[in-house]
Amino acid sequence: MRERFAADTDVVEVEAYLSLQGYDRRQIGEILSLLYSDTAPPRGSGGSEMSRHAPLRVQGPHERGRFTAEAWGYLVMLGGSGAVNLNDFEQLVERALVHIDGRINLADIRGIAEDVGLDDGAMDGERSQVH
Repeated sequence: MRERFAADTDVVEVEAYLSLQGYDRRQIGEILSLLYSDTAPPRGSGGSEMSRHAPLRVQGPHERGRFTAEAWGYLVMLGGSGAVNLNDFEQLVERALVHIDGRINLADIRGIAEDVGLDDGAMDGERSQVH
């Protein structure tokens, strides 16, 4: 997968490719989690709190049925890129679970991240603070 896709490839592109290869949503979610968690900077390299100090965040049973593979992959990408720390990551997950009925898709997560001032292009020190 790393040979086929650059580390900054959009999650949707990777998900579409895996879908065409015959993987189901559960498998795609696991692959995306592994792919984007492995692109996090190594320990001590100045990456985010999430990538330096936290183990890979795996979905709980109550989350597995709610998040689409694309949405969860996007969250993992935000953590791996340094755009969110562990607290921000958990807050995004909780907000999505509380405020969105049914399946949580990529547009839902992007909307929540934008509403709270987070985006995948901003690093920890560069993003605006929303109170």
